[in-house]
Amino acid sequence: MKTILRKIKRRIFRQLPIPITTTPHHKTIRGRTLVSYIAASILKKDSSSFFDGHTHCWESKEIVKVFNKLGYIVDTIDYSNNWFLPQIKYNVVFDIYTNLQRIAPFIDQNTVKILHLTGSHPRYQNQAEINRIRNFEQRTKKLYTPKRLVPNVELAERSLKLADFCTLLGNAHTLRTYPSQYHNKIFLIPVTASRLSYKKKENYVPKKREFLWFFGSGAIHKGLDLLIDIFAQHKNLILNIVGNIQYEKDFFNAYGKKINNSQNIRLHGSLAPSSNSFINILKDTFCFIAPSCSEGTSPACATCLQAGLFPIVSRDTGVTLPEGAGIYLDTCSHQEITDAIFKIHSMDTKLLTKQIIECQKQAIMLYSRQNFTEKLTENLQQFLHPQSCKAEKII
Repeated sequence: MKTILRKIKRRIFRQLPIPITTTPHHKTIRGRTLVSYIAASILKKDSSSFFDGHTHCWESKEIVKVFNKLGYIVDTIDYSNNWFLPQIKYNVVFDIYTNLQRIAPFIDQNTVKILHLTGSHPRYQNQAEINRIRNFEQRTKKLYTPKRLVPNVELAERSLKLADFCTLLGNAHTLRTYPSQYHNKIFLIPVTASRLSYKKKENYVPKKREFLWFFGSGAIHKGLDLLIDIFAQHKNLILNIVGNIQYEKDFFNAYGKKINNSQNIRLHGSLAPSSNSFINILKDTFCFIAPSCSEGTSPACATCLQAGLFPIVSRDTGVTLPEGAGIYLDTCSHQEITDAIFKIHSMDTKLLTKQIIECQKQAIMLYSRQNFTEKLTENLQQFLHPQSCKAEKII
């Protein structure tokens, strides 16, 4: 019932006939901004459990707050709202997808157009998933429906071309998935990690040395099939799966029996990182594995790093690790992942602990909400008022 109510509320927010308006406090009004992101987040209290899930919910609300702090009245619509047209003048339009190109003909030529990029380039992402699915189907002789393909690629490309500036949740690797002609107008900002009520401060490497896969939808996209194949062969290693993959029936047609028949592979379903169930998993876990084929910067990975887990991550997670700490996967082949797993499973506890602490320390700073706000503010000030400040361009 709660799930049904949430879906109904979400649809209501998406179809609101007028935008949600927020105004600056104790500020001279500098203009008006239209934001197209997650409208439902605007009316939620900061303490709401709504912000315990995917971090784009909190980031969406924070973007509006930053515009307000900069002196802008903000009208917010949901990114899925494909019928709203401006009836008043906007100084800024901030969008995450295709609304920018749709609204562009109806705004002033001096309006600053900002596109917020939350993943790899759509064509890169779609091809990466198709490649993963092709390999899956060849191995299993089972069919699988793509779960993470970006629709409307041509419209997304139009928004990218029309944007005056872009913010990208990613690192240098993510940026390279975009055509080079756009690089000069793309500015990197950090993703935020999820709320955590527990972080390892000691016992970084528990006796059980269990592993974790922690993602949302798209089991093939996120490489879960690769891990199940490996852990099913090595019964002495324990893999905890946290995610809502039980709803992917096509995936379970291929891997359900293997999961159910393997005592060392444990499916926990979707869990909030602040929940007691997730905390109990963390206490026996020392490493997370993320063989994803495309991300911006994965908030799930950022959360695991902040929690104090050793990272085995693909380059495509968009995560930047400290030099000499953690393991990057370059190909995500069966052999590469297996070698990485056994390398760290047998690694000296002191060496492991040292690397985990380095990763955690960097992640707590880099993927903090405060850092997101500061970097976003710097970039927006540069886009809107370049004469008064200069944002740092990181490539």
